[in-house]
Amino acid sequence: MKQDDLVNILTSKARPEILVIGDIILDKFIWGSVDRISPEAPVQIVNISKENIALGGAANVAHNLVAIGCRTTLAGVIGRDENGKLLRGELRKVGVKDAMLMDNLRPTTTKTRILAGSQQVVRIDQEKCTPVVEATESKLIDYITKNVGRFKVIVISDYNKGVLTDRVVRETLRLCRESGVLSIVDPKRKDLTVYSGASLIKPNAREAELASGRTFSGFDEIRDTALWIQKKCQIDHVLITLGKDGMFLQEKKKSESIKSTAREVYDVTGAGDTVIAYLARYVALGRTISEAAHIANIAAGIAVSHMGTVTVTADEVLRELHEDAGNRKITTATELQRLLPSLRDGKRVVFTNGCFDILHVGHITLLGKAKALGDLLIVGVNSDSSVRRLKGLSRPIVPEKERAHILAALEAVDYVVMFDEDTPMKLIRALQPDLLVKGSDYTPDKVVGADFVESYGGKVALVDLVAGFSTSNIIENIRRSSTQERSEAPVEKKK
Repeated sequence: MKQDDLVNILTSKARPEILVIGDIILDKFIWGSVDRISPEAPVQIVNISKENIALGGAANVAHNLVAIGCRTTLAGVIGRDENGKLLRGELRKVGVKDAMLMDNLRPTTTKTRILAGSQQVVRIDQEKCTPVVEATESKLIDYITKNVGRFKVIVISDYNKGVLTDRVVRETLRLCRESGVLSIVDPKRKDLTVYSGASLIKPNAREAELASGRTFSGFDEIRDTALWIQKKCQIDHVLITLGKDGMFLQEKKKSESIKSTAREVYDVTGAGDTVIAYLARYVALGRTISEAAHIANIAAGIAVSHMGTVTVTADEVLRELHEDAGNRKITTATELQRLLPSLRDGKRVVFTNGCFDILHVGHITLLGKAKALGDLLIVGVNSDSSVRRLKGLSRPIVPEKERAHILAALEAVDYVVMFDEDTPMKLIRALQPDLLVKGSDYTPDKVVGADFVESYGGKVALVDLVAGFSTSNIIENIRRSSTQERSEAPVEKKK
C-alpha cells in the first residue's frame, strides 16, 4: 500500500463502538535483584524493589482499542476477589466499559511474574481453566443478544481459560452474522472449526500449524494452510501472523504477503492483542481487511520493540511511517512517560540536557560518557524559543528539528525530547531518571533538578569535558575568520 493512503486512514478521528469478549487476565510484575542463594533450598532470593500490574488477555485487547480511539466494552468473567477489584479499577482508569460477570467459584485469572533485572525468575499462575457453568454461559449470550446491534465489530479473544465455551462462541458468531456485525477471532484452540462463520480469524504460525497438521517451510505451505482453514472453517478471511516474517492474508478471492518492518525484537508479549485491536478499529471504520492488516503489521513491529505488555498509539504508527530508524528516537515527554515502565526493565535511565547548537567533540564526549554510566540515555534539548531566551536572538544557529535529528543519529543516544521551558525541571520531574549528568563546568548545587533526583534515591554525576570546545567559541572563530577574509580581500580599483 502507498504510504499516503495509510496516513489518511490513520488520521481518522472516528470512534467506532467495539465489543471484546473473552478471557480476562491480570498481569502482575514483581521486580527485584538477586544477590544470593537461599540457605534453606537451592533457590535465588529476590529482593523486591517495585511491583506493577497490567491488563492481559482480552483486557489488553480492550485497552489497545481505547488507546487508538475506540469506544470499547469488555465482556467476560472475573472472580469475586482482590485481583478482580484491581483489574476492574485498571479498566476504569483507561476508559473501558465494563460488562464483566463475577463468578464466586472462579479466581480472577492472574499471572504473576517475578523478575531479577531483566531475567524472569518464575511465573505464578492463579486460574481455573474449566468451562464456565451453563448459567454463566447464558448470561454472556443474553448480554450479546440484547446489545449486538450497538457494535460495529465484536472481537473474540480466546486464551482457552474456559470462558469462551463452544456454546458461547457459536452463539456469538451466529448473532453477529444475523445482525451484520463483523466478527474477528484470536484463537487458542487446536480445533478451529468451533469458530466457523467468523468474518476473520487470526492464528499465529504455531497455531495454524497445529490446526492443520502442516509444518511451514515456505510460502506454499503457508498459503495452503490459510486456504485449508478458510475452507474447513467457512471463514471469510484468514490472517496468519508470522513473527519477524510479517503476515499472510488470505481473503475470499486473493492472497497477500505483508512483510514486517525491520526492528529489534525485545518482547513479543501482547503483540497479537495489538494486531487484533488495529484490525478491529480499521475494519469498523469501513476499511478493507488488507488496509487494516497493513496498519496492524506496523503496530505489531512497534509493540515487539518494547519490553512487556504495551499499547501502541496511532501517533506511533504515523511516526513509524514518516520517519527513519534514527528519527524513531525523537519523542515527547508524554510518550516517554508511557513507555518508561517497560523500557526500564531493570535498566538505569540517564538524563542530560543542553542546547546542542552546532554539535562538536565536547558534546559527543559528554554524551558518550553519560551513556556509559547507565543503560538508557535520554537527551533533553532546548527548543528554538528556549535557546533565544537563553542565548540571544542570534541563536540557535541550527534549528531545533535539525538538532534533534543529529542527536538521534548518535549511537549513544536512545531518546531525544524537546522542551520549551528555560530549564529541564518539568521534564526531569516527568521522567524521574536514575542518573542526572552534566559537564564538570557545573557544580552540584548548580545542576537543575539535582535535589529532586536525589530525593527519590537518584544520583547526580559530573563528567569531564574536552577543554577548549564550546558552541560559542566555534561561532566566534567563524565570525573572526569571516571578518579576516573580508579585510584581506583585494579592493577593486575604480576605473
